[in-house]
Order: sequence, then C-alpha cells, then structure tokens
Amino acid sequence: MRHTLITVLAVLLIPTLSAADTLGVRVGANYWNYDIGGTARYKTKDSSNNIDVNKDLGYDDGNLGYYYISLEHPVPLLPNVRISKTDIDEDANGRLAQTVIYGDITFQANEDVSSKVQLDQTDITLYYSLLDNVVNLDLGLNAKYIDGKARITGAVSGTQTADISGWVPMAYVGIGADLPLTGLSVSADGAYVKYQSSSFYDFTVRATYTSPWFVGADVGYRKIKLDLDDFDDSFADVEFDGPYAGLYLHF
Repeated sequence: MRHTLITVLAVLLIPTLSAADTLGVRVGANYWNYDIGGTARYKTKDSSNNIDVNKDLGYDDGNLGYYYISLEHPVPLLPNVRISKTDIDEDANGRLAQTVIYGDITFQANEDVSSKVQLDQTDITLYYSLLDNVVNLDLGLNAKYIDGKARITGAVSGTQTADISGWVPMAYVGIGADLPLTGLSVSADGAYVKYQSSSFYDFTVRATYTSPWFVGADVGYRKIKLDLDDFDDSFADVEFDGPYAGLYLHF
C-alpha cells in the first residue's frame, strides 16, 4: 500500500514539478502544401467498389493555411491547452476506371466525374509538460472534431454525397530538444487512436527558430491519415502529407 501511494503521489507531482515558470501564449499560422492519396467508398463493405482518389477522381495535391493558439501556465495540476483549426477543401475532375457503387448510385466505368472533398478539423489538446528544459516531453489527450463531406457527380449517373462528423479522442505526445543560446529547436508531436477497425493519426516534425522579439518561424512536415471502417457508413484509407512553413508570435 505504501509503494502504491508513493507511485500515485509521484504521478500527481510530475505536472507540478514540470509546470512552466511563467504564463506563455503562442499564436501561429502555417502554410501547408500536401499530397492527397488513398481510396474511399460509401455504404458498401465490398472493397471492389474502392475509388482511387488519384487515378479515378483526379486529385493530386493541395495547399491551405491552418492556425493554432497554445497556452502554457504555472498552475499546478491543470493541463496546458492548444487549439488548432485545419480546413481541407478540394475539388477535382476524373474518369472512373471501373463500375463502382458509391452510396445509392452505381457509377459506370469510363464515366466522367467531378468531386469535392471537405474535411474540417478542430483539435483541442490538453497536455502536461513532463520535461521542460533542454529536452521537452509532453503527454496528454487530443479531442479532434471532424466534419467532413465527400461529393461525387457523374456525367450520367447523378450525384451522391457522404457526410461524416463527430469527436475523436486521441492520445497525444510531443518531444523536442533545444539548442542552447541559439533560439533553434527540433521537435515532433502527434495524436493517434485506434477504435475497432478504424484508426486516425496526425503528426508533425519541425525545426523552429524563436527570436528575442516575440516572433518565431517553423518549417516542417505534417501527415494526417484516416483509416475508416464503417465510420458514419464511410470506408476510406486516405492521407494528406507534405511540407509546411509558418510564423508565430509568443508572449
């Protein structure tokens, strides 16, 4: 019992010992250039109806700006907070290689199709800084709200729209190292969850420069992957990945 109590107290004290010395706020914006790849289908478990987003729908790459704000504080036991917003909105034109069923519509082989994909994501991350010096280690929870829509319109067959939405709780980890007296650091962070046969992850690696004048810069690589197995009737194995660069203010 004594050893159990010591272990519990140690776990509870870690956030206190590692809390930030002062209140810190970071507000940033990044420009992301990403490739799109994978397959999707809707309302059918038959994988022969997979639609290739590149070969069939014509998607290639895209770009967008995404934004975040983070708050680190010295209050014991309360987690730090990071909120980010990423809205993917792409459209393309293609031609189906084979006859497929998508939702309630059968699209014919060699049919010309237009499509639109929207994937709006809001991430709320609550985390503790277990290490906060030259080496940094953060652990916590990420709650990702997904609001997505995929629409396919065939020149002959008509239009079918698939919608997905909901909260996805994910484990979060961040690691990093500072180069003393330079303002430079390298870091990586990510969130992951697997539920039944579906899984989600979102991770970033970066190099950062923080200036003495409240301004900083990031360059890095981000990848988002959604492996859906009957999530709101959707089945997909889709990823978005590529380099990004951004600026932030820190106070």
